[in-house]
Amino acid sequence: MTGRDYYLTPSVRRRLKRPLGRLLLAPQLKSGSHLLELTEAKLVITVGDRVTETLHAVGRTPDVQVVDRTEMRVKRAAPRVPFAKQIHASNPAGRITQRAIVCIRSAVRSRKKPVRVLVEGEEDLLAIPAVIEAPLGSLVYYGQPRVGVVSVSVDKEAKLRARRTLRWMTRR
Repeated sequence: MTGRDYYLTPSVRRRLKRPLGRLLLAPQLKSGSHLLELTEAKLVITVGDRVTETLHAVGRTPDVQVVDRTEMRVKRAAPRVPFAKQIHASNPAGRITQRAIVCIRSAVRSRKKPVRVLVEGEEDLLAIPAVIEAPLGSLVYYGQPRVGVVSVSVDKEAKLRARRTLRWMTRR
């Protein structure tokens, strides 16, 4: 993942309508089996303000929080979830910038956690590099607007799907 930025194309937008992982509804997030999975995860990454708050509320402060102070295109206050370190990234809508990728990589590798990646622009597509950068055995969560939360168990297959999605995006 080096070089130019990645741009969302109409065909990739259609593909991303399908969740990259398991879709969880609110009651499932609080289930015993999910809470066990959450506590056993090597690393937990959230992409989105509301999902960051939701995971914190069920008992796990995300190790990496990728937020943009926006929810469904409406500005809001940053999540009231603790963090030890904050990194700033710029990522315009419909893109994955190299700067955002580097910030996520830095957050994942940081010894000082939890880390917040505060995005100026939009964080919607950043679950893709989060899956790529996360160590095996991690969980990446992102919101599926008006439906629920998507949980991606990071394994080799999830990383391949995320890399494939990046390859489908236009590079400029």
